[in-house]
Amino acid sequence: MAAPVFKHLFTPLQLRHVTVKNRIVSSAHADALAEDGMPKEKARCYYEEKAKGGVGLLMCFGSAGVHPTSPAQDWHGVELFEDRVIPYLAEFAETMHAYNVPVISQITHRGRRGRSVDRMHRMYGPSPIREPNHRETPHTLDEETITEFVRAFSDAAWRLKQGNFDGCEVNASHCHLIDQFWTQNANRRTDEYGGALSNRLRFGTRVIEAIRERCGDDFIIGIRITGDDFTKGGLDNTMMQEIAGKLDGLRILDYFSVIGATAETFVGEAAAVPDMTFPHATYAPLAASIKGVVSVPVITAGRVTHPMQAEEIVSNEQADLVIMTRALIADPQAPHKAMAGQLDDIRLCQGYNEGCIDRIYTGRGVTCVQNATIGRETELGALTPAEQPRKVVVVGGGPAGLEAARIARRRRHEVVLMEKSGKLGGQTLIGAKAPLRGEFSGATEWMSEQCRKSGVEVRLNCEATVELILSENPDVVVIATGARPLIPEVPGIENTVDAWSVLNGNIPEGERVAVIDEEYGFQGPSVAELLLNLGKSVEIITSMEAICTLLGATTRPPVYQRLFRKGIVIHPHLHVRAIEGGTLITENAWAETKGELTSYDAVVYAFGGQAVDEISRLLQNEVTCSVVGDAFAPRTLQHAIMEGHTFGRKI
Repeated sequence: MAAPVFKHLFTPLQLRHVTVKNRIVSSAHADALAEDGMPKEKARCYYEEKAKGGVGLLMCFGSAGVHPTSPAQDWHGVELFEDRVIPYLAEFAETMHAYNVPVISQITHRGRRGRSVDRMHRMYGPSPIREPNHRETPHTLDEETITEFVRAFSDAAWRLKQGNFDGCEVNASHCHLIDQFWTQNANRRTDEYGGALSNRLRFGTRVIEAIRERCGDDFIIGIRITGDDFTKGGLDNTMMQEIAGKLDGLRILDYFSVIGATAETFVGEAAAVPDMTFPHATYAPLAASIKGVVSVPVITAGRVTHPMQAEEIVSNEQADLVIMTRALIADPQAPHKAMAGQLDDIRLCQGYNEGCIDRIYTGRGVTCVQNATIGRETELGALTPAEQPRKVVVVGGGPAGLEAARIARRRRHEVVLMEKSGKLGGQTLIGAKAPLRGEFSGATEWMSEQCRKSGVEVRLNCEATVELILSENPDVVVIATGARPLIPEVPGIENTVDAWSVLNGNIPEGERVAVIDEEYGFQGPSVAELLLNLGKSVEIITSMEAICTLLGATTRPPVYQRLFRKGIVIHPHLHVRAIEGGTLITENAWAETKGELTSYDAVVYAFGGQAVDEISRLLQNEVTCSVVGDAFAPRTLQHAIMEGHTFGRKI
């Protein structure tokens, strides 16, 4: 197969005084890797992998704070309001410049976003209006404090310049302070900063002008905006085109970075970083709309996961540069692989969101569901060949087994993988059958192909027995046999069906179905949505206060949206204690009062998994044996891949 031709993606672009070598961008995103508010070694090594991998423009430090009233240490972000950050910036910039990659930091004041109790600071906003997401009412900014904040932005930019950064990106998206002034959902002022659009733009304009005056002409100033916040009464696309045109008219800004949605609501927060349920390149049309009204380069973001998607966006002139941040988290080497025509070797982002953005929103360092080295660059260095190659047998071709086999083979071990079914992938094959979860098996598809290419001997339809395993004379055996559905000790459960079976096509008869959800992730809601799509009336019963409680800020809201639009009924706070025909005997999780839910035609249960590890006990006295993934204990896809990876390194 001939290598694809990239006519646009790998061409240079001028941003003020800097030449960007290609059009692939890693956007400024919160990485939660800073220490004491400073970008030290852990953060530097994380970004360096992207620079090594060939990214054209490296933005960093999403939501870096410019003022003590917009701190970042509560979520381990970078703070730019003290001079002590300058040496760390200089070391960071020197590292990235060694790869001929310009580096830009985002700067912001979050205004009413966040919770002041986290750092015991005072919360400010244009008006005393509570944000729907964080639900704290800010203090109204006065003229003196506005001027102080404008100076804080210019001081932060100056510190970046002193640290040899090539520029800054002013954040006016996600409903931070600048775009809080823009939207009348947050700004009800009647003074010179409120009312007419020209007044609402005044604060942001002062910020941009102050930065240019402080930092001079040899410093990139970009701005990040939403192309449409999709919020009633908010900043729609028409208004954002007008705003972008007016800002461009200042002749100060060097680029516009365009996203969609706003993080001021739960739904908007999820849409701003779209997961696998959203279309690819979902906000490219918004970028194109802004490109039509400005004179400087435009950058687009929003589920661009493949270099050919980025090529198409640039070719169609929807944007000049393309953000592929999560794609570069999944595979920092993606640009180099694309240039070499090795597209099949790129580990594509599947939009899981659980290891990256959902973790970051809780203040935990960035990771990747698929790529175990992300965020652990200082701990998991380059993969080195084993000093003594060994014979390794891996039992189970799910995510943990595939990753263990892949890593062991890369380290020059001889690897045999035994999978009892006719297809690799394990439980990811089940998860991918859920509505809008078809990309869930993408991680194992990539690992399967890499195992094949590297020379792992894969045996399908091969049920491993102790005798068969030992006949290979292995030095090490990795048990990755996964899990089976956990059957709860509930009287009458034998007359029901488990969620995995339903996803595999065993659809219960009848119109009215109860789904008992005690897994708290995707399992119960996925089955419920599948049944709703088939026209059934579905009710979820859970002992928790809500469903999806183990999901994160960007993965939970889309599930709620779809289920409620399709007519789901949810019964929270209830344990199901027995099933008697079509009746569920319930007990309130708090008051322990008894009750009944009646007239169901079928019952489906989702209680998670139970480890399948019998063979490990039979082998424990015969050969060195490690148990990984769900075979050790049922957890998440990220746990499985991480354990497979780390055990593969230890062999």
